[in-house]
Amino acid sequence: MAEQIVAASSAIDMIGPYLASRVVCPYCTYENTFVHLEGPGSDVKNVGPVCSHIRAHQADEDGNSQYHFSDEPREPREE
Repeated sequence: MAEQIVAASSAIDMIGPYLASRVVCPYCTYENTFVHLEGPGSDVKNVGPVCSHIRAHQADEDGNSQYHFSDEPREPREE
C-alpha cells in the first residue's frame, strides 16, 4: 500500500461564503472539492462526491491544506 501527500491547489476560489480547497487525486485524477468551515487552516467538508483513494486532510504549521491518498481504494460505506 502506497500513500501520497498532495497539497491543495493554490488558486483562491470561493463557494458561497466559504473558501474552497481543490485537490486532484494522484491515482484516478478526480478533482475533489472541499470547503473550509472557518478559515484557511480549519477543517474541511466535501462538496459533492470524493474519490475512494482519499484518506485524510491535515493543515501544516503554516495553515496550508495537505491531503493523504492511498493507492488502494476503500470500500463504499453503507448509508
